[in-house]
Parts: sequence; structure tokens; C-alpha cells
Amino acid sequence: MNLPFNIAKRYFFSRKGGGSFSLISILSVISLLGYIVGAAALIVVLSVFNGFEGLFMGMYNTFDADMQITAAQGKTFEATTLKIANIKAIKGVEKVSFVLEEDVLLKYGERQNLATVKGVDEQFVSLTGMDSSIVAGTLLLEDSDKNFAIVGQGVAYQLSIDPNDIFEGLQVYVPNREEVDILNPTSAFSRKTILPIGVFSVQEEVDNKYVVVPIRFLHELLNRPNEYSSLELKLAKEADMDNIKEELQHICGASFTVKNRFEQREAFYKVMKSEKLISYFILFFILLIAAGNTIGSLYILVIEKKRDLELLGAMGLTSNQARFVFTWQGVIMAFVGGTIGLFLGVLLCYFQHEYGFIRLDQAASFSFNSYPVDVRWVDVVLVFFTVVFLGIITSIYPAYKAKQLIR
Repeated sequence: MNLPFNIAKRYFFSRKGGGSFSLISILSVISLLGYIVGAAALIVVLSVFNGFEGLFMGMYNTFDADMQITAAQGKTFEATTLKIANIKAIKGVEKVSFVLEEDVLLKYGERQNLATVKGVDEQFVSLTGMDSSIVAGTLLLEDSDKNFAIVGQGVAYQLSIDPNDIFEGLQVYVPNREEVDILNPTSAFSRKTILPIGVFSVQEEVDNKYVVVPIRFLHELLNRPNEYSSLELKLAKEADMDNIKEELQHICGASFTVKNRFEQREAFYKVMKSEKLISYFILFFILLIAAGNTIGSLYILVIEKKRDLELLGAMGLTSNQARFVFTWQGVIMAFVGGTIGLFLGVLLCYFQHEYGFIRLDQAASFSFNSYPVDVRWVDVVLVFFTVVFLGIITSIYPAYKAKQLIR
């Protein structure tokens, strides 16, 4: 058996009277509580970030495709420049959809607003699952020769759009590429009218920016029938995204850029990861400061056990073994505190996930009203080893002093 570990375990679990023990006991309890609260706070905060990340990812998934192909240079490309048949033949590719985007000026009644019109074909809805994001009106883009628009909730609010009003059309303006009559300022713009019959809500950034229309409507408005902004793909659930991306890049060549879901929202995911990392380090340093009590309690324990250590030294205990006694003491304290803290933190996350008792600010513009949580085992392991690491660090000085007592 490991002698230093057994001695450390005995010191940790033993209970003796005396004034010095009272001080040690108080400091030990404070240290233990520091580890418990720190571990619980760490796992809860990391789980909340995971929850927000997963929630926003799910929201974006109703608007973004699994894979997106865009021109490496310029805004648009012609369909003939892509090997569509080869792309469709890739194992794991289920559907493809051409998309054309353009910044426009919208007018509805007396209100105006800048937005981005996203022209899509008939595959887009089934490719993204946009039907789950409709909050008002109907999801319908085409009916025979008629075109309809689905507007973001933010755009609908800015323009006071009523999706049930079949008499008021949404006017879409874009700069005219043709020769402009300087005597007629309105000729500087091309204009078409479309009926908005639905409102979608994905995420505030998307809701305030996009209006979805049939791609033929946008082709006619821009007078660019063969141009597209991107080709978007839906993959099978079991598809290997990384391998498919490599195949797509090989087929498309250097003239095109291939992006997966995460890369399409790269800035957002980088911000989420950075905020999570910063929060982890802030809590780590708070926990490190709180763990300073462990140094005090272990050092006082070394002083109290000085006579025991001298006696054990006379019986053959080496200086290194004496050092490991208090190293183990710090590790045991961190292990017990971290385990209890993780249990309480995971339990709190479970109740929050099931009952949502911690609410968000009512003024927040979210479609949910309580903090989302997602406990991941990688975070549980990270927090556990973080706490144990702190236990080792805080035991270094007391262990060194204990080593000096053995000659």
C-alpha cells in the first residue's frame, strides 16, 4: 500500500479535539467549500455556453445549408461553371439548391427599409427545414406563375408587414444596370412587387436582414437569369462532412470556396468559443485565489503534525515520503470537493434543463425564456482535472516544509 497516501487519508478523515484542530477544521471546511462552489460554478457556466451554442446552431440550421459553395472571387457565378452532376454523385449528398442574394431597398406602404433578398429554388425549404421557423402567415414561395415572399421577423416589424393582407405588395428596388435616363431619376432603379404572405424567425441577425423569394423573381428583377450567389447542399445524417468537403473542393477547384455549417457562421462560433474560454479562465483564477485557504490549512497541519513526522522519520519515513503525505492531502481535498461540486453542478443543470427555473430577462429578444444548458462529458473531465491540478499546486509549499522536517 502507498504509505504517504494512507497517512494523508488518515489526516483528512481523522477528528481530534484541541484549539489548533478547530482552526485547521475551519480552514479545511472553507477550502473544501471553495472547491465545491468553484467546481459547480465552472460546470454550470460551461454548460450554459454549450446550451446557447447548441440552441443558436439549431436556429441557424433552419436557414443555413449543411454545405455551401460560393465563388472565390466576385459575388456570383454561372451554373455552367460548376460540375453539378459530379457534385450530386458524391456519396452523402442528398439535395442541391441554387441561391442568389442581393442587397435591396424595400418599400411597404409608406415605410422603407434596406434588406437582403435571398432568391431560392423549390429545393430550398426541404434542404434547410425552414418550415419550422414560420411564426406568421404561410410558407409558400410559388403558385403557378405567382411569386410570394417570406420575410424575416425584424424586417416585418420595421415595415409593419401584415402577411394576411393580400392587397398590399412589397416593392423591391435594386440599382439599374442598364443605361439611366438622367431626366428620369426613377430609371436608376429596377422595381418589382411581390406579395409577402409569411414571416419567419431564426435569429435576430437573420430576421433583421433577410427576405426569401423565388429565385426566378430575383432573376427577373436583376435581369441576370444565369447568375447565382451559391450552391447549397443537404447531406445525409450519416455523411462524413469533412470528406465531402474535400471532395467538393476537388471537384469545384480553386475558383470556388466550400464551407460547412460552422464556417458559414465562423465569426459567431469564434465569439462563442472565445467567450467560453475567457469565462473558464476567469473562474479558474477565482478558484485559484479561493484555493489559497488550502495552503494555510495544510501549512498549519504540517506544524501540528511536526512531532508525528519526526517520530515517523525516526521509524524510516523518508523526506520525499513526508512531502507526498501533504501532496496527497491537497489532492484528496480537491478530489472530494471537486466530486461534490461536479455532482451539485450537474444536478443543478439537470433541474434547469427540465424545469427552466432560472429565467432570462424578459427584455431579451429570444424565442426561449430560460437559460439553456448542455452538460458535456469533456467539460466534466476538464473541470475535474482543473480542480485536482489546483489541489496539487496548493500543496507544493506545505509539502516542501514537511520535507524539511525529516532529516
